[in-house]
Amino acid sequence: MRRHGHKFDPTNRAYLDSDERKSYLDPDAILESFDIGPGNVLADVGAGTGFFAIPAAKRVGPTGRVYALDLEPAMLEDLRTKARAADLGNLKVMRSAEERLPLPQASVDLVFLACVLHELDGPGTLRECARILKPTGRLGVVDWKKIAQDIGPPRRHRLDEREARAFLLRNGFTPIRTFEAGRYHYGIESRAGRA
Repeated sequence: MRRHGHKFDPTNRAYLDSDERKSYLDPDAILESFDIGPGNVLADVGAGTGFFAIPAAKRVGPTGRVYALDLEPAMLEDLRTKARAADLGNLKVMRSAEERLPLPQASVDLVFLACVLHELDGPGTLRECARILKPTGRLGVVDWKKIAQDIGPPRRHRLDEREARAFLLRNGFTPIRTFEAGRYHYGIESRAGRA
């Protein structure tokens, strides 16, 4: 069954790096929760303007690599500008399609989807995530709790933690751990395949 997710409006992209967003969504704490460190290769799918990709590139260091993937050219251009200013040679910014990630098979340690799962139109992105993960790789998801609030996507478009786990299971991932990722978000760590 196809879902038709709620897409973030790129004209609002300045909000993605706002102090307000940082107050409730701490990128360093979340990356730490997924044990991102030196030498890791990470694909940030739906990277936007780099809210997670830039701190991830700093965490993985010169021996690691971060691929920042997004559909929206305007957000990718903002991210390229920030990456150049931060002199992050290990951060590669790439345009992707929802059903095609431009990376080789079995090439990354962690595929990271932050505030993206609820946006997916179907299973294509998750199939691609499984394809690019190394055999020991993991999928890290952070998404909005299904609560009514003035910020974030409409409640009707959100997946609660149970719905998100079921969506992952239906599409080839086994959740192995869930955690609180701030006031408004949850985190789910999964592996490709069935348990």
